[in-house]
Amino acid sequence: MTTGDLETRRRDAESLTHASPRLSARAGARLSRFLVAKSLAETLFVVALVAHFSYAHFNPRLRGSLDAADAREIAGWVADADRPAAQPEVELYLDGQFVARRRADAARADVLEARRAASAEHGFVFQTPPLLPGEHEARVFAVHEGADLERKALVEIGKPMRFQVAEGR
Repeated sequence: MTTGDLETRRRDAESLTHASPRLSARAGARLSRFLVAKSLAETLFVVALVAHFSYAHFNPRLRGSLDAADAREIAGWVADADRPAAQPEVELYLDGQFVARRRADAARADVLEARRAASAEHGFVFQTPPLLPGEHEARVFAVHEGADLERKALVEIGKPMRFQVAEGR
């Protein structure tokens, strides 16, 4: 091989490594549309997964109210619009600490009259445990079982209520 042949091969190799293929304008536009469509399809897929997971594990149709909280009792109601005959379990938390769990099965005629449930037995009443004097906060959560019946989530019912406990209670 001559020096000229080696030089020619070196130039050919350089031109191959530095060559950048160019797309035609039409091919570039098609590629852009394809990539946008692919991104949109992936986004819709992720949104569908999130919606399915959220509905299966966090029931948005669980409704209720925390109506009263004082040094004697904490009361309210809860109903599941998807299962109007069901009496969900509820948990009471005072000052951020779990206190008790019970079924929402106390009679509440107003819940039936408002057509929030299939029967009036969707109320709950917790007896307030002995507390130190001062301000306290009550929160009630409904226990929601996920679609797989293995996972449970707590859904807050109504808004937290603050109440006072006087000296001597």
